[in-house]
Amino acid sequence: MKVSIIRIDKKNQLHLSHKDLEKMLERMKKDKKSSSVEDLRQRIRICRFNNQSSPLRHELPHICPAMEMERDANGNLRMNTFNGILLFTTRQLDSANEVKRIKTKAMALPSTIAAVTGASGRSVKIMVRTANDKGQLPQTEDEAAKFYSRAYALVFPVYNALLSQTLVTQEATLRSQFCLTLDPEPCYNAKATPFIIDSNLRISDETAETTPADDTTAHEDFKPDEEVAIVTKKMENHLRSRYEFRYNTVMGYTEYRPHNRFDFHPADPSAICTFAFDARTEGIKVTENDVRRYVWSNHIKRYDPIDEYLWQVHDKWDGRDHIRALARTVPTRNPHWEDWFYTWFLGMVAQWRGLNRRYGNSVAPLLISRQGYNKSTFCRSLLPRELQWGFNENIDLSEKRQVLQQMSQFLLINLDEFNAIPRKVQEGFLKNIIQLASVKIKRPYGRHVEDFPRLASFIATANMSDVLTDPTGSRRFIGVELTGPIDVSTPPNYEQLYAQAQVALENHEPYWFDQEQTRLIMDNNRQFEWHSSTEEYFMEYFELPANEQDGEYMKASTILSLLKTKAGRAINVTNTSQFGRFLSNLEGIRQRRTGSNGTEYLVKKRF
Repeated sequence: MKVSIIRIDKKNQLHLSHKDLEKMLERMKKDKKSSSVEDLRQRIRICRFNNQSSPLRHELPHICPAMEMERDANGNLRMNTFNGILLFTTRQLDSANEVKRIKTKAMALPSTIAAVTGASGRSVKIMVRTANDKGQLPQTEDEAAKFYSRAYALVFPVYNALLSQTLVTQEATLRSQFCLTLDPEPCYNAKATPFIIDSNLRISDETAETTPADDTTAHEDFKPDEEVAIVTKKMENHLRSRYEFRYNTVMGYTEYRPHNRFDFHPADPSAICTFAFDARTEGIKVTENDVRRYVWSNHIKRYDPIDEYLWQVHDKWDGRDHIRALARTVPTRNPHWEDWFYTWFLGMVAQWRGLNRRYGNSVAPLLISRQGYNKSTFCRSLLPRELQWGFNENIDLSEKRQVLQQMSQFLLINLDEFNAIPRKVQEGFLKNIIQLASVKIKRPYGRHVEDFPRLASFIATANMSDVLTDPTGSRRFIGVELTGPIDVSTPPNYEQLYAQAQVALENHEPYWFDQEQTRLIMDNNRQFEWHSSTEEYFMEYFELPANEQDGEYMKASTILSLLKTKAGRAINVTNTSQFGRFLSNLEGIRQRRTGSNGTEYLVKKRF
């Protein structure tokens, strides 16, 4: 099959060509525009580091695997042949080894026709074959667009579950493209079998899985009532004799494992087909729909991995203070760190248990040091192996919907490189979400907004000390400057950590910070606040007097004008209202409102 190759030159002219998919993958093995694959990766990294758009936009073509396109009479692109290939993209992965692992897992699925490393070198592009229940594909573009959207909704959750929730949710469109990449070892399976999209099935709003569209017309499902009851019971006994099922309430899907096996796996469409096929070989006349109804029904026991773990360690505390002992592995001169970490840790566990439906765990430790002090390793080690699926350190705060979704699915989110978060995001979106008790989002392919309990707490790391840009929001973070590397040589005793936390919560110990603790946190965080040049010049030329006799009331515009006479062009603020907000937020400043001059501030000149 041929895929479409689209390139826009420097004159913004569009060029269209076609190439066989296998030959295109061969093309990706070699770098024809620079000396090596790493050269291309380096150019992309430099552009991102400098916050610039990549020049590769014009230099490199884009590949549309879903269809072979052509131009109409007006030069517009339209579909010529539909290939039935879905395109999935992973998030940015941690390492080249992780990229290779995801490629291998993707190719283990029989419907994967290709998997290649993305242009950044840290993502994977996955191509999946699909067809309808007759092994055919739509012939018109409108039909193909509907089929693609339907197939994407069905196949995405299957692949995302099997690939460790690494896929990025994207718009399901025929024109999905990816940049021509470089991969010395692209994966290709010419014999990939299409993922069958049953025309009699519809996508469920609740599970994004498939359910019968109309039982009265699905003739294969029709059986006399007595026969239905007998066959259904035989099917249930057959499945229970071979497998153990449970519905994962956190992840939102049914899992299964053969008896005497350790690991559970999602009951994806491939598993459903296997269950039905095995039942038929035993003489049980069931369809895939019959099996699916049972597997996704309320007859399957509910399983909450969080409650399961906390129950396992319940009542096992030995009486020692393991939480503060873990805090002591973080070397710092902050005398309150151990107590603050203790309270935050209780808040994290309370968040998982849903003890407070009105407020979220609204404070996050902020570990500050130069690189190489094991900050990220420490954050990752806070969760035991059984709950490691709930740790996330690859969060994109610009994707607001995705952030809210992750807050309802993950347990601990690490805001890595906190100093790189833009000031507006820190003062706005982040300040808002960190205090939420629940999140309101629309599920992928859902039709309405739903309210989900928040699970995730936050922790952060930074390589710079002046990282807090919003003085009014600094109480949301516990700034801790490290005096040396964190000791991560000995794994924490997770059983004792979480057993102690549960005893503390059951004894009604506070898992929130009171007013006095909040005041101490804000006092501590002043050393980590970022100040603009205007703020620094104000502190240099003005002070806040103790009484009215030692100073005078001035308007914000007057104070700003005096600063400009002293500092000249170093004062680049032109917005008097913004400067007035800065003055209003200064701790200890006195202000008054007058009829003619508006708000005035009590200051004392140092000159």
